[in-house]
Amino acid sequence: MANDIVGERTEYRKETIVNILQLADQKRVEAIANGKSLVCGVGQFLLNLSGSFEGEAPKFDPEKNKVGVTFTPGKALLDALKDVTFNLNIATTGPVVNQVTDVRTQSVNGQITPGKNVIINGANLLIKGDNPANGIYFTKDEADAQPVKVEFFSRSTTSEQIVEVPESLTDGQYRLSITTQASSNYRTTKEPRTYEFPILLTVGEEEDEDPDDGGSPGTV
Repeated sequence: MANDIVGERTEYRKETIVNILQLADQKRVEAIANGKSLVCGVGQFLLNLSGSFEGEAPKFDPEKNKVGVTFTPGKALLDALKDVTFNLNIATTGPVVNQVTDVRTQSVNGQITPGKNVIINGANLLIKGDNPANGIYFTKDEADAQPVKVEFFSRSTTSEQIVEVPESLTDGQYRLSITTQASSNYRTTKEPRTYEFPILLTVGEEEDEDPDDGGSPGTV
């Protein structure tokens, strides 16, 4: 996003824009977490609470009550969606990942724990074929990073894989990929096919950058 802004308005330095965007995101998160209704150019964000409350003096129970965020798109976004077009193609029969759940933390498409299991849901996930490249990999999102192959499987089906995250993974963000010769009809293809999950998965706590004191990006 910062690169796009620099491309349109060259008088702004990229570092300054990144600093402002990060600080604005931080203030938005704080406002939403404090129960405020946040309205910005994209839409409205509002904290919500689900679950049942009993008695005359109910208390929040994290086992029964869940905190979430309701988002309502704004006019600018709704107008932009009217112009969205799609190039639809026939679905391939290769592997597809829809969701990754960390068994220990129950984080979905977010944090993963080395040495603990994750549940991978999708389609055509069965690892089949004799190609040595077949398998499930975690690759750190940095230059020249080498893929780390999963060794231990607790469950392996076409729609679900339960695997142990390699203990060797250090803190950072990782790309999950699956390579297999399995096809939708339980046969094998001549060449392996690889699917890379588009969402980065995080080992360790996500780090919040500490932007320099360069002024406020505006009020929330």
